[in-house]
Amino acid sequence: MTTFFEHNLENVKSKLLLMGQLANESVKGAVQALVEGDSVLAKAVRAKDEEIDDLENELSGSVTTYLSTHAPVAADLRLLVATMKISHEIERIGDEAKAIARRSCKTTMHEFHGIPQMANIAHDMIQDALSIFVEFDEEKAKSIWTTDLEVDQLHKDNNKFCQTLVEKDPTVASSVFEVLFISKSLERVCDHAVNISKEIFFMATSRDVRHAPEYKKAALRKELK
Repeated sequence: MTTFFEHNLENVKSKLLLMGQLANESVKGAVQALVEGDSVLAKAVRAKDEEIDDLENELSGSVTTYLSTHAPVAADLRLLVATMKISHEIERIGDEAKAIARRSCKTTMHEFHGIPQMANIAHDMIQDALSIFVEFDEEKAKSIWTTDLEVDQLHKDNNKFCQTLVEKDPTVASSVFEVLFISKSLERVCDHAVNISKEIFFMATSRDVRHAPEYKKAALRKELK
């Protein structure tokens, strides 16, 4: 019986990791579609969102079934609750990737300022978050939170860059705004990676740091100065 339940838990973990990898690939593909002007790739990214949604539904069903068939110990309960929350964050990453892919087909810009850098950082943040789900590392979790500050600054820089372009040539406003929205989507992707890492932190340590003052952005910025 124990082996059966352990197998179910491993199945839940595997599905979550697959979901995370698909979402991460989608973000990378969406930005690649933007930079290369590849509408076929953009369409493929949008289609992959359905696969991510299906995995979230499967995970939800697996967790519900597990909870209804036996009473998990505290550590397993934290894992299952965290899995539900993390899967929602990953689903939101998939949604942002889909939005980036859609907007990539609406802009005629060929200069993207800090967006490729943001995309690379986002990819690493998601990958690090998935890695600490497999093997918890407190320092790596905290590094995700501080890296997010870098992404926030890049988004601010992109905002200024786009504003300058529109001031120089108002006729490009529509196309520029699509790129600005893409920058915002990448910022949100990184916020979701932070949320994932904080859920894993709670799962591994039973310490809830989501609203801890010392880990809020203002405190982290002050610590880095």
